[in-house]
Amino acid sequence: MSLTYSLHLARRRPRQAAGAAALILLASLVAGYGFGSAVLGVLACLLLIASVSDYLFPLRFVLSESGVEARGLVHRRRIAWSQVRRVVRDDLGVKLSPLARPSRLEAYRGIYLWFEGNAENVMAFIADHVKADPGALHLPSA
Repeated sequence: MSLTYSLHLARRRPRQAAGAAALILLASLVAGYGFGSAVLGVLACLLLIASVSDYLFPLRFVLSESGVEARGLVHRRRIAWSQVRRVVRDDLGVKLSPLARPSRLEAYRGIYLWFEGNAENVMAFIADHVKADPGALHLPSA
């Protein structure tokens, strides 16, 4: 059994997405003009798009018997259920972390699953598969 869903964060806030696109274009033009190179302007544009690709492009999440996978335009992250040490839920989603305690590395480790009107299904799937110490799980009901 698996749970698969997609979401597009930019569609939730189209005005901010348009602002981000305009800012990327402006910064790319400034970089290209400032360095006197169209190639550097295009490179700046590509780097900026890649840095906010999780926001601008659809994300796909697959929760399976073996673990969780999050796919975006420029990345694919996986974590096995056996690696999950902490589960922290907030209003927008849930963080599956391989770290037993909060750390500065938290932002770079694990997977954040955004909810798309499916919080109960996602949390039930996680609760059925996480093998972490129950004292390390933070599963508020909402």
